[in-house]
Amino acid sequence: MANSVKILIVGEWAWPQYEEAFSRGLQENGVEVTSLSISKYFKGLFGRLQSAIPFLGLAVFRLNKDVIQEVKIQKPHLVLFWRPTHVLPKTIKKIASMGVNTASYNNDDPFGPKAHGNVPWHHHFLWHWYIKCLPLFNYNFFYRKVNCTEARMFGAKHTEVMLPYFMPWKDHPVKLTKVEKQRYETDLVFVGHHEKDERVNHIGALIKAGIRVKIWGGPYWNHKVLGELYDQLAPIELADGDAYAKSLCGASVCLCFLSKLNRDTYTRRCFEIPACGKVMLAERTDELLAMFKEDNEACFFSSTDELVAKAQWLVDNPKIQEEIAQAGLKRVWADGHDVVNRAKYFISMINLKSNELEN
Repeated sequence: MANSVKILIVGEWAWPQYEEAFSRGLQENGVEVTSLSISKYFKGLFGRLQSAIPFLGLAVFRLNKDVIQEVKIQKPHLVLFWRPTHVLPKTIKKIASMGVNTASYNNDDPFGPKAHGNVPWHHHFLWHWYIKCLPLFNYNFFYRKVNCTEARMFGAKHTEVMLPYFMPWKDHPVKLTKVEKQRYETDLVFVGHHEKDERVNHIGALIKAGIRVKIWGGPYWNHKVLGELYDQLAPIELADGDAYAKSLCGASVCLCFLSKLNRDTYTRRCFEIPACGKVMLAERTDELLAMFKEDNEACFFSSTDELVAKAQWLVDNPKIQEEIAQAGLKRVWADGHDVVNRAKYFISMINLKSNELEN
């Protein structure tokens, strides 16, 4: 690809960690980025229904028409479709006929409905057009390795893992004020959503062991989910924006659960927590063991008993906490897990694939 690259990113542009952050990462690598948000096409009750189930209708037709028009106007080298659930195969073919390459990225698990079926009801329909388009994209990037293998089964010619990342302007060590310490300080924190796995049992065991626990995550964590634990943990609020790093930095230990619904073996917090200069205590997986030296750069557990024991060991040993936290911070920077380096990797993969196609 030419030195001066222009990329059009088509996506929801609804959350700062996705299109917005990656756009900034690309720009810091010298790429010109333009955007098209699909959110505006799905307003009102009928729009929200069509957003959940991508049946052919006015909103989908308008979106696809406007994508083609935007490509004609912007003349990008590449169109990056971020989690494209409403883009039609004929749109990708039309863009290809204009001499413009296309790429997809999906941070979700599009094959979960077929793999285990334990997904929100609309996900059984949500990925229909995305899967149809996989063979047509020049490049397909995925959050997890298993999706690469599955995409090949559906005709994708190119598949590559692109790991999540942390945002340096947001995920960094924060020195809390006296007032902030009253709000955020605790032995152990979990920031994230509820899922029907062992996380409630894990949290209950930690509290029973006398470890102070805070949860940040909003309405996922209600009385129905937590039962008798709710009164000990309430209020449970969202930790967005600057509050996210503060919620991590206020804890001695930061807990990291992995989504079983998404078949995750790592998650974004695996990079965000160390980037904030805190010790991560995560579910043990082969992938995480390959990224971090256990009990040196991060800590792991495979059972409730091990979680409680490891958490207690860390809480009781502030010096060890700090050593592991600092080593983890150095690791995520040394290995390039920030969004700027992730964008650089994306560019290099496209260059490599382009060269393969030319040869």
